[in-house]
Amino acid sequence: MRYKGFTLTELLIVIAIIGLLAGVALPSYQTHVQEGNRVAAQLALTQMAQQFERTSARQGAYPTASAATATIASVDSPDSYTFTASSTAATFTLTAAPVEGGINDGDACGTLSIAQTGETLPSGCW
Repeated sequence: MRYKGFTLTELLIVIAIIGLLAGVALPSYQTHVQEGNRVAAQLALTQMAQQFERTSARQGAYPTASAATATIASVDSPDSYTFTASSTAATFTLTAAPVEGGINDGDACGTLSIAQTGETLPSGCW
């Protein structure tokens, strides 16, 4: 009599192959997601900087305090970063810090920033 189905050895081989593929694919996927979130944060920072420059061109000064907060809130930004602005009438620095405990928390680039001079930090991440 011949049984139909899988033997225990065949089943264990398939489980081992699936485990090996998952062990290789998962870290690669997480790195891809981190990079995607970082690019989205860079885009949001660039859009915020453009709005600050437009405000400066119209009003002769960069937005400060609540106006800066409103400018940050008006830009579509990823949830994996927290955005803040430090500005005076003549200067500004916009920063994007990874949310603590989020997927980008351990990102090698860490906190991203852009200033009114166009300087971006960390330089190797832009």
